[in-house]
Amino acid sequence: MKSKTLLIVPLAVLALSIVASVRAAPTWYAEVQLEITGWKPIGPVPGGYQIDVPFEGVAGGSSITEGTVEGVDHLLIDSAGVAHPNVYLTITDKDGDKISAYETGLTVAGRSPSQRAFEDMEAKIINDLDYPTTGKYTYLIDATFRSEGFISDFSSDPLSPHGYIHARWYWP
Repeated sequence: MKSKTLLIVPLAVLALSIVASVRAAPTWYAEVQLEITGWKPIGPVPGGYQIDVPFEGVAGGSSITEGTVEGVDHLLIDSAGVAHPNVYLTITDKDGDKISAYETGLTVAGRSPSQRAFEDMEAKIINDLDYPTTGKYTYLIDATFRSEGFISDFSSDPLSPHGYIHARWYWP
């Protein structure tokens, strides 16, 4: 009986150390660097005011090589002035395979007036006619990622909208 107890204790300690290390270091999957390319006010919608914000840029990561990104944020500003991103994007890698996502959460004031930080952002891999996921990425359809990042050099000037989006996706 004593030898079984001695075997169980080290196995339990090993299992706890594996779980603790997995929780301590989430796995990074992709990084995007994007530029806002326009600004189109849509107007009042249920829940607030919508502005469409197109963007494009590059993506990379452990599984994405030389990716290009195109997408749009159907940004909703609520009555309290809180920004609710509703982002649709597609990453196309150097082989032509695509990974598309819908991302939502909040943006909050950053370190400066021209910076916004992401809060409670989550990306879900999608596959539809406008936003396909193809090739080696199809196994990710319906997977979710936690997204961290910020928007820098942001300007909502309708004559010259601009800004840069910096984000990373992590496995939850």
